[in-house]
Amino acid sequence: MLHAFSHNKSRLYRRYLGHRDETTELKVAEEDEMTSTLMGPLAFLSPAAIAAFWHALVHLRNPEHALPIEPPTRAEMYFWPRNRRIEPDLRVELSWGAHTQILLVEFKWRAPLSGKEQLHDQWEHYLDADEKSRALHLFIGLDTSEGSNAQNRRDVWNGKLILRSWFDVLTAVTTIRTGPGLELLRWSEQVRLCLKLLAVEPFNGFKHFEQPQLPAPSDHVFFAQPASVNS
Repeated sequence: MLHAFSHNKSRLYRRYLGHRDETTELKVAEEDEMTSTLMGPLAFLSPAAIAAFWHALVHLRNPEHALPIEPPTRAEMYFWPRNRRIEPDLRVELSWGAHTQILLVEFKWRAPLSGKEQLHDQWEHYLDADEKSRALHLFIGLDTSEGSNAQNRRDVWNGKLILRSWFDVLTAVTTIRTGPGLELLRWSEQVRLCLKLLAVEPFNGFKHFEQPQLPAPSDHVFFAQPASVNS
């Protein structure tokens, strides 16, 4: 579907903007469909390509958590991995020899968290102690307010909660267009075009706004003269 969207061969993407073509369709799994459509193809690319995207997204504003620049020996993406009745959207495992970095990812699109403790449950109960020591938790939404609010209510991450917007995803895929391999370039371009259809694109300023026309100077004085004081 990613290619169908980016080449205007399908209008189903309008579902993710709130449109419903079928009156009987009361609910659309927007987040799950977008997760599969945008991130699914990435899972089939090489370990170097997978790591390049996640490195770009994490490093964007958190260089202290930058992933190794060397290509990993293994890269796996597990969609909706369930553990202890908790199901994040994505679990990414990037391995460099004996070390495995875990990225736990929750995507949001035009929807709030599934309960105020959703992110807390993922970090505290989905991961065990060893996994937490080598994990980062990514929240990705149209804006990051839901993640910020969760962190402000109770910060259990010790600096390991990474807040990103879908615009940040666009920035990351734009950054890696010069990354390793033609496969990564092709995937990133399709994602960029799809996000543009969904109105996720760079802000180009106010260059299309016309400069307001100011009135011509007037000889009239609009300030009232102070009244004279009789002595």
